[in-house]
Amino acid sequence: MKKSILSALLVCTIAVSAVPNIALADNFDQQIQEKDQKISELQGKQSGVQSQIDELTGEIATVSEKAKDLEAKQEQLNKDTMKLQEKIATLKVRIAKRNEVIKNQARDTQVKGQASSYVSAVLEADSLSDVIGRVQAMSTMVKANHSLMEQQKADEKAVEAKVKENETKVAEIETNQKELEAQKNEIANKQAELNVVKANYAAEQATAEQDKSALKKKQEEAKAEQARILKEQEEAAKAQKAEQERQAKEAAKAQKAFEESQAKAAAEQAKATEESSTSSSSASEGSSTSSSTETTSTSDDTKAPTPTPGPVTGGNKVDHTGSGNAYAVGQCTWYVKNVAPWAGTYWGNGCQWGASAAADGFQVDGSPAAGSIVVFAQGQSVGTWNADPSYGHVAYVQSYNASNNTITITQGGMGFPSPTGPNTATLSAAGLQYIHP
Repeated sequence: MKKSILSALLVCTIAVSAVPNIALADNFDQQIQEKDQKISELQGKQSGVQSQIDELTGEIATVSEKAKDLEAKQEQLNKDTMKLQEKIATLKVRIAKRNEVIKNQARDTQVKGQASSYVSAVLEADSLSDVIGRVQAMSTMVKANHSLMEQQKADEKAVEAKVKENETKVAEIETNQKELEAQKNEIANKQAELNVVKANYAAEQATAEQDKSALKKKQEEAKAEQARILKEQEEAAKAQKAEQERQAKEAAKAQKAFEESQAKAAAEQAKATEESSTSSSSASEGSSTSSSTETTSTSDDTKAPTPTPGPVTGGNKVDHTGSGNAYAVGQCTWYVKNVAPWAGTYWGNGCQWGASAAADGFQVDGSPAAGSIVVFAQGQSVGTWNADPSYGHVAYVQSYNASNNTITITQGGMGFPSPTGPNTATLSAAGLQYIHP
């Protein structure tokens, strides 16, 4: 059949091979576009995370600056506290010495008595004014000692209060420092978490980049395969066209030979008839007593037989068993000739087989039978598909089911998974032409 070499090769092969490859290339474009979109989204996410990381870095810097200020204040407070403690120590020494003086004066007063001290001072005075001066001086000294000691004690308390105040401030600073340190650690933890998120996004981006690269590679391979298939299809189309032209020439040659044989046979028959008529006339003239029966007998004896073209077997059927398979491999005609060697070698396209078989003396009718050849006209239904609109189709009848009037056929052709067959199908036997061996 010429059903599939052009239509099945160019239609089925292109539809099954080229179109999926084109669709696959388009699918790669879509997948690559999706990867680009994903990469862009991941880059945006990384940029957003980096902004947050930068903000946290600024917060850490602010907290660190505050902590640094607190450390400076704490250092100053510590210095002030050391000075105060030094001052307290000095005051304590002075107070201790002052206490010792006061104790000695108190001891003198207890032992000698305040009055005796005043008396001694008065008796030893040179004049009244001297007495008064001495008494006032002694009183002033006692009061001064007491006042100085009280002032020193007040200074000591003030310094101690200042020290406590400094200690409170130091404690407050330490508390603030701990809080700042906690804040700093918390921010650093957030920053670390964001760095992990950013790293994950970067890893996803790297994976997407790799997937995109792999898709581009597959796309290039698909395009190369598509180009290869198209090239093979072009070469197959050229080969098919050449084969078609060759078979057309062979068919024309066979037809011409057949016509010449028919013409020759007709000429020989006409010559034999003419010779027979001449012979009958001569016999009639030579003997007037000859009967019409004898003349007829003579005519029958000399009548030439009707010639038939080519070798015949079992009547007028041409025996093609040993003629070989001249059809193109992968065509339906090649498959049928392969499984039914008795089929003609130059019967033409699938749709021409019925007429060619009848011309070669084979029985051709509408009765299905196992072992026969079924002929499909141009565009006729072959079950789930139609025969080629130009070349038709032929198949081998594997079996016939009379109960439901169906045939099971095996067939070949470029449009099938296995061009050289067998490809099996079951379909209605009605409306089809069958060639019987």
